[in-house]
Amino acid sequence: MKDVFISYTSVDKEYAFELVDFLEKNKVSCFIAPRDVEKGKAYASCLMKAIDECHVVLLVASGAINDSQHVLNEVDVIVEKKKRLLPVFIEDFELNDDYRYYLGRMQWIVAYPGDPRSYFTDIYNEILNYLPEKTITEAPAVEKAERKDPSRTTVFDYYPDRGIMINPEDHQRNVSFRTDTFVNLMRGIYEKVEAIAGPEEAEETFFNSGYVSGNSFAEKIEEQWNIGYSFEDIKFKFKKWCEFDSAVGWGNFTSKISIDEENDCLNGTISISEPFIADYKKKTKICGFIRGYCTGVAETLLNNVEIELVCKECPLKSKFKTKCVFEIVTK
Repeated sequence: MKDVFISYTSVDKEYAFELVDFLEKNKVSCFIAPRDVEKGKAYASCLMKAIDECHVVLLVASGAINDSQHVLNEVDVIVEKKKRLLPVFIEDFELNDDYRYYLGRMQWIVAYPGDPRSYFTDIYNEILNYLPEKTITEAPAVEKAERKDPSRTTVFDYYPDRGIMINPEDHQRNVSFRTDTFVNLMRGIYEKVEAIAGPEEAEETFFNSGYVSGNSFAEKIEEQWNIGYSFEDIKFKFKKWCEFDSAVGWGNFTSKISIDEENDCLNGTISISEPFIADYKKKTKICGFIRGYCTGVAETLLNNVEIELVCKECPLKSKFKTKCVFEIVTK
């Protein structure tokens, strides 16, 4: 019996075997094909037996899995056998519908930006949560500098003597917490407002609170950037805003905008992949906060042009969706 079964495509073979080498050096046993397939035994039956006996399955996920029927077959068996599956995403890509069905609601380990190998220690620590108690020495930390995306800098400065994080751009204090803690907090507030005033009032309250937050944030960054309001300026500001909120863990923000000068209106979309403000458990509409937040930011960056964000795609409405998509409509 092995601790971990490794599922991967041939494209990611080198990475998968390097990960196995790291785990096994730290006393986590692995099954990886073709290395561990017994000679003379049927290939498929060996894989099924290994999956059945392991404690956790680790899926190395890159864009190559979308074209791999072999890996999809393994995932299908893994889910059928109700084995613990940990997808490790080593690059940013869009899952096809088959994999969205299986992986859309699972916890992912994101091993990018930077060198995916620099996340080996994180993967090791996560795997330990699903292994029976055993004597395992602490894995050595992989050089964190390798994890830096060269296009970005560290978002916050940490002061260990004070136990606080400071944004170096505006010198304001920031905090970090688990997403489920925030969602539970927001859900509790939403349910209380809904019980007192009804669902429409609860949704409006969350939208308005998000709007005020977004407006305040955008006013601060407008002061720092001191950028104009030409179309190129607006595109640049939207891009910088999306980069910042992505970098602090809100999800992967992207925007596409265009201006129709003849009709004096702006069109486009704001998308958020893996948004953290989403109540997957009870599906309360706390995500009204993020719609309000994005509206507040966008209107401020547009020099107070009034817009409406219309929800076109929602991860709470379909298990095949992993992002929020808002269409920008000028009022």
